[in-house]
Amino acid sequence: MFIDKEKCKRCGACFSECPYDLIVEDAEGFPKLRLAARKTCIACGHCVAVCSTGAITLPEMPVARSLAPAQCLPLLKDLRLTPEQADQFLRSRRSIRSYKDKLVPEEVVVQLLEIASFAPSAKNGQPARWIVTRTPEATSRLAELTVEFMAINNVFPGVIKNWEKGIDKILHGAPHVAVAHAPEDGFNPAEDCSLAAAYLELAAHAHGLGACWAGFLMEAAEGYHPIRELLGLPEGHGVHAALMFGYPRFRFGRIPPRRGVEVTWLS
Repeated sequence: MFIDKEKCKRCGACFSECPYDLIVEDAEGFPKLRLAARKTCIACGHCVAVCSTGAITLPEMPVARSLAPAQCLPLLKDLRLTPEQADQFLRSRRSIRSYKDKLVPEEVVVQLLEIASFAPSAKNGQPARWIVTRTPEATSRLAELTVEFMAINNVFPGVIKNWEKGIDKILHGAPHVAVAHAPEDGFNPAEDCSLAAAYLELAAHAHGLGACWAGFLMEAAEGYHPIRELLGLPEGHGVHAALMFGYPRFRFGRIPPRRGVEVTWLS
């Protein structure tokens, strides 16, 4: 760990925030890395991000890339949400099942996926990998293969009948679908991909887009080889999340209520 001693206040924030207690005090009270950091550091960036004076640089290590204050985006006070703004934003998210016939620019999709990479993940593994359809035709082909899977397994006859009538109850005519996959032998691939997909959905909401979890596709992708082949899934990877997305046909002007929160308090 490189410490600018002219900047360091020896406040102890980096000691307190390191998830693996890899930072200790040297003889002068400045932070330094324990030897265990060579094997244990997960490059979460907590130490660099929490340092109020920008005194810490984390050097390149076998399990962590170099992290310096200049590489970290600053937090802009003017962009902080008020509690009321955050409440409305989160409460107003809807699962969208009607879409405009309009493609989302690829640069916007990339931006959303970059935001999704900031979702929490076990040991900062960031295992989620994405497959995104560029065209409605590719999206529709995945829906069609999902219907094939249903027909073979004799499930969801209503969905199949709707498809035969030209009504897509799989991906609802969305122009795009994003599929998150990860190695099955990771720490928590299902949870990590789900969190990344949740971030993606909220980021889409913030950009005026709509999304909905594609549960039928997720289930079919796990057990139907033609879908896995079309997606080009690597060996040993599982599909752990899928979202249809695009521009909503309709806007929602109200927030329906939810059931009361059920909580048990422990003292």
